[in-house]
Amino acid sequence: MPILSRGGFPRILYIDGFSGPGKYENGEDGSPIIALKAALGFRPTLTAEIEFLFIEKDPARAQFLEDIITAMDLPKNFRTKVFGGESFEAVFEREYHNLLGTNGQLPPTFAFIDPFGWKGVPFEITQRIMANRNCEVLINFMYEEINRFLSHTDQVENYDIFFGGNEWTKCQGIVEPRQRHDCIRDLYCDLLEHRAGIQFVRTFEMLNKSNATDYFLFYGTNSLLGLKKMKEAMWKVDDRGDFTFSDATDPNQLVLFEKEPNFQHLRQQIAEKFRGQEVTVGAIEKFVVVHTAFRETHYKSKILRPMEVEGQLQAVNALPKRRKGTFSLDSLRLRFSPTAS
Repeated sequence: MPILSRGGFPRILYIDGFSGPGKYENGEDGSPIIALKAALGFRPTLTAEIEFLFIEKDPARAQFLEDIITAMDLPKNFRTKVFGGESFEAVFEREYHNLLGTNGQLPPTFAFIDPFGWKGVPFEITQRIMANRNCEVLINFMYEEINRFLSHTDQVENYDIFFGGNEWTKCQGIVEPRQRHDCIRDLYCDLLEHRAGIQFVRTFEMLNKSNATDYFLFYGTNSLLGLKKMKEAMWKVDDRGDFTFSDATDPNQLVLFEKEPNFQHLRQQIAEKFRGQEVTVGAIEKFVVVHTAFRETHYKSKILRPMEVEGQLQAVNALPKRRKGTFSLDSLRLRFSPTAS
């Protein structure tokens, strides 16, 4: 939001498709209140008009949320609307054209889609959102429930709508749990990339105390900067609690979001990718951000610097005054040893 607000966009849209009551029995804030408080907390304050659309099918929960928001001291450029008693799908279909700007596009939008299963979230909605510029989605993919009912004959139509086709049926006959898990995850990721046309898709996995997958968070954006900011947020998540938070970018190894990243794993990935090649530092950073679980802050001092000291790589076009172990994105090229590891 701060980036978009400073970027000259007059409107920014936040959609919470399954908002809940805003506060739960144990006193914890729900996603709508978390979003509003986050937007209120930015300094300098946001100048764009921020529209918050909260959709909650249960009328009583929607009214509870409305009451909480009414009691909040929100600035004039914050516009909130709670849709109660209607489904996410119904509200989206009715309101979509009202949300478009004069250019026929949605304003920059962050859509949080957090269903209790797989019903009411047609894949087509994600496609329509992401067909607009500067839009992002965060989808809670309830893996445990989706996997459990994958072979139920009475759910075929619902699954076709959720996946946007019948490709999901190829995962039905897989018996081995891990292969079935990977099939479902990779299929949805592939659909987001190729059918919804999302350039960058991240898959974050939540494991319960039994070390079983409870759900995935699928994040989609067409902005490299947006991807960097989401990964920054993910690495800040406290790893204490009921879940192990991980990234399954590398199908052979989960990367846990712990206080100290596994730099050895990242070094192996960089060495394997660029062994024997000459590349720019910028190309290395893009690989780290797009194709690994790690951030752009993880690779220079912890990976490239020791590799240079050990003779695993060398700067090709460095200026005479360059200090060893410093890596400029602009023009510096690095040559990796054919035996880099």
